[in-house]
Amino acid sequence: MPPDTLTIYPYRLRETWVFDDPHTRLKEEAFVSGASEMISRLVSTKRIPRAEKGFAMTFSDKPFEGHDAVLSLLRPDEYEGNWYHGYVTGLRMECWLCPALLCYFPSAPENIYVRADPLPSGVNPIWEPPDDAEPRRFVEAPK
Repeated sequence: MPPDTLTIYPYRLRETWVFDDPHTRLKEEAFVSGASEMISRLVSTKRIPRAEKGFAMTFSDKPFEGHDAVLSLLRPDEYEGNWYHGYVTGLRMECWLCPALLCYFPSAPENIYVRADPLPSGVNPIWEPPDDAEPRRFVEAPK
């Protein structure tokens, strides 16, 4: 793993990409407002097998070798989220990233470098919180 990178394991829940992260206690945190479309385009173009069951998304605020896309900060919004844009497999796209971004960075980074890879063997993207862990969510996937 390149230094200064983080990895989450998104999967599909109904029509929306979500992720779980036991380190931040996020459960079914949804990618919305353009982010799900970006992910769908990336995993489709890269032909990641069974991506809907989970894949590895590596990201950083610093460039790393092999990144697939760079998202650049456009503006913050009144909901404590931030709008980003970038080219995803040749298409300019925009997305909103919710305040969960601040679970990974002290403030919204100017750039976010992203790479998608197949789910590593033995990794279960779905976190089952223990009884004593209170999961949290900033944005819920549509029902």
